Amino acid sequence: MLSARGEDSMARGLVWFRTDLRLDDNPALSSALSQCEEVLAIYVFSEAQWALHNESNIKQEFLINNLTLLEKSLAKLSIPLMAINTESYKTLPKDLCSLAVQQKIDHAFWNNEFGHNESKRDQITIDALEKINIQTSQFNDQVIYPPGFLKTGQGNPFSVFTPFKRRWIENFEMDFLDIDKPKNAKEPNLINSDLSKLNFTKTHVAKIDLWPAGEIAALERLANFLSSKVKSYSESRNSPILDGTSRISPYLALGILSPKRCILEGLKLNNFEFTSGNKGICKWIDEIVWREFYRNIMHSFPRVSKNKPFKLDTESIQWRHSDKELEAFYTGNTGFPIVDAGIRQMLAEGWMHNRLRMVVAMFFTKNMLHDWRLGEKFFMQNLIDGDFSSNNGGWQWSSSTGTDSAPYFRIFNPITQSQNFDPSGEFIKKFIPELKDIPIAQIHQPKDDLFLSADYPTPIIDLKESRIRAIQAFKDAREVSGV
Repeated sequence: MLSARGEDSMARGLVWFRTDLRLDDNPALSSALSQCEEVLAIYVFSEAQWALHNESNIKQEFLINNLTLLEKSLAKLSIPLMAINTESYKTLPKDLCSLAVQQKIDHAFWNNEFGHNESKRDQITIDALEKINIQTSQFNDQVIYPPGFLKTGQGNPFSVFTPFKRRWIENFEMDFLDIDKPKNAKEPNLINSDLSKLNFTKTHVAKIDLWPAGEIAALERLANFLSSKVKSYSESRNSPILDGTSRISPYLALGILSPKRCILEGLKLNNFEFTSGNKGICKWIDEIVWREFYRNIMHSFPRVSKNKPFKLDTESIQWRHSDKELEAFYTGNTGFPIVDAGIRQMLAEGWMHNRLRMVVAMFFTKNMLHDWRLGEKFFMQNLIDGDFSSNNGGWQWSSSTGTDSAPYFRIFNPITQSQNFDPSGEFIKKFIPELKDIPIAQIHQPKDDLFLSADYPTPIIDLKESRIRAIQAFKDAREVSGV
């Protein structure tokens, strides 16, 4: 294809950053630098689109902090970074084309996103750019295999993780983990970076300082986890007070760290074995592959991006609705300490321990019998690591509406979960300080007299009755759908 400026001119590339805010393992950036004489980088921000997707305010602040550091890193490669603000995904192709023409771009590069809206947006953008003779190239940086590539023996998309992981390993080749280091642009760019279009008004109160921005901070956090925690990960990951997890999910969500880098560094420590060797490393790599699995679900079953359950027969579940119960849940005042501690951790840190995410989500969807979509939205609006496919997959797993989900009759008992995973009550006391004087023997099980004296609410539901109610609601839905 001829250059937009003629056959004899230097190729000028545009790298469109999205959820890939890094230099390391960035195939779109590396390809642009290898093919073009000059390279310009762009970030397209839409406040309206973020609001539509329920992205949190703390994640928005984290994004801007990371873009500020990315701009400095790109400057060392002679690449300016510009930001534009567009009204929505519908207006984005036109705005991007206008900038590309203005900057005399020949070739646009980006790494794919896999949501229904994102895929539709990208195809419209490809058509619009190529219509004005601007070539485009797309890459997959969030996954090892293109979504939909791995199939069952019958040629269908996988909907259960274990066989997906088995096929994932069977097809794996080490050259998948080849990572290019970006080189300087061949020619310095004369335009200046400009991030002034990134509007932000802080409304959250979470501790953003817990999440230092930048690719260097992300790689250091990964290295520290691998050197000190990963080998005990399979034992310690379920205890919220031990902090045995990596806490890299915010960096993965914005692409400040790549899944490929995580897998490679983990394999280096385990003789490049996926299923043998250290159990902690194997389990941690499993969790990275789960992210790819959920992206495959999002790609192969677009309905999950459209507010629909994966299991269509669960559409007929008669969810309850109580504004009073919802308010108690949203503020961490349900009267169940482990549930409230998890919610309060999220409100304070913008993050929640993974075991507690399951406990909280199952309490909401089974014991409270409230629609999982409300909980999914609440998490996205408060999490710094909000990732649609993983968050949707987790909520649908807990509510028994999703792929590879818990059976509908499997209902975590929050008191038992608390006793098992916070036996000393240390985590509860950290986030519910009004319970600091409650004896350990009583802290998991709400008691009216003790808890009222501590100014802590009584339970909003009866656990035994709520379990019976939930099982019946699912049975009724199965009868209506004929399952």
